[in-house]
Parts: sequence; structure tokens; C-alpha cells
Amino acid sequence: MSSPERISILGVLAILLATVLLVVGGNLWKTNLKVRNVTVRGNVNVESNQLLQLAGIPKNTPLYDVDLTHVQRNVSSHYFIRRATVERDLPSGIRITVEERTPIAIVAAEKSVYLDEEGVVLPSTVSRMIYDLPVVSGIPSAEVLTPGTVVANPDMQEALLLLSVLKQANREMFHRVSEVRLRNGGDIVLYSAEWGVPIIFGRGNIADKVARLEMFWTEEVVERGAQRLQYIDLRYDDQVVARWADEMSVGRKM
Repeated sequence: MSSPERISILGVLAILLATVLLVVGGNLWKTNLKVRNVTVRGNVNVESNQLLQLAGIPKNTPLYDVDLTHVQRNVSSHYFIRRATVERDLPSGIRITVEERTPIAIVAAEKSVYLDEEGVVLPSTVSRMIYDLPVVSGIPSAEVLTPGTVVANPDMQEALLLLSVLKQANREMFHRVSEVRLRNGGDIVLYSAEWGVPIIFGRGNIADKVARLEMFWTEEVVERGAQRLQYIDLRYDDQVVARWADEMSVGRKM
């Protein structure tokens, strides 16, 4: 065997040996990494301790023995968690990032529950927050509201869409609504937090009605006072019909 061939073989062997040493060393390094801390981000409604308990990662567990998918599934089982991601945070951490479900309405029943904008039923007992939310009333007695399920009633779905559009358009106006009354397929009626003014919302055409309500409340009700207002009717195209104390019903083009 010539010298160049011997050099070439020795070079290949050296590379193989270096590769083996790197792999073995890397595995030894990974084996020595332990979980020292687990952090939770993105949670507002849910206590971090609740999510850490669900994650179930003991300290000093070998970092690469943690099944990230299993932890993700456990954390996502919480009613208020829409989705979760779990990552290793070298050299000694696990990072859990969550996106929560946010209640948009409350149903006052034997056991009060929250509803988010997707209609997911959330228990009122597992959140650390106290919410200022509209109450949805008039729900059929046959409607079962089990935490974790999604409401199927069309009236409830439209009411939640209404509240979602209203909240996105004007949070202040959203908080002016104290109750959303369902009427078994009939017109949806809102009641204001100020003086309990009925707002006959009707059905459909939600974005347009929300815009008209917002404009009318800002330009008329704030100026004249809700205490004199007997009702608002949004069922007519391009106008708001309202009745004030000691006045006939008046329709205003909006």
C-alpha cells in the first residue's frame, strides 16, 4: 500500500473516530441535562400553578426524557386553554406557552358557566379572574351546558356572534350591555346596564346594527341621558327607532 493510500485511510479513520466521539460526548451531555425550571407564558385567567400541575414535570428529570407532546396534551386539557406549545429551553428549562379562551358571556343557571366567542362552555370556578360580562337569558331548559362542550342552539350562537362583533367594535359599548335575552327563535333583545333600556336587536345583519347602535348611543343617549330612554329598535334598515319619555317613537336615519 502506497503512502498516499495509507494517509487517506488514516484520515478517514480519524474522521470516523471524531464523529463517534462527538456522538458519544453529545449523548453524555444530553444525559447530564436536568430540568431545573418550568415556565408558563401567556396565561391571564389561569394560575400558573394549575398548569404546572397538569404538566407534571418533576424537577431533575432528564431534560430529554420529557415527552413534549404528552405535556402539551395535559396542559391543553384545561378548560380555559385553547392551545399550548411546549419547548425545551436549554440548558435546563421547559417553556410552556398557552393561548387561553376568554369568556364573553355568562349563563346564570343552577351552576353559572361562562361561554367564549366560539360557544365553548367554561366553568366559572377555575378562573382567577372576576369578569364584567353580559348575562345570556332565555336559554331553553333542554340545553345542557357541560364544561368543555360547544353550544349548538342557533339563538345562543347568534347571541355570541353579536357580542363578539360588539366587543371588537367598541369595548365600552360591549360593557354597556348587561343582558342578552333570547326568545326561542324570535328577536334578540339586549338590555343596557344603565337603566335597563331594552334594545330590540332582531336577527341577522349584526355588523350594521352594531355600528348604528354605537353611533346612536354616542350621539343621542350620552347627550340626552339613558334614564329618559324607553327603548331602542334596530330592526329597520338604515335607521334607529327610539322612544323617549313623553315623546312619540322617532326613527333616525343612521
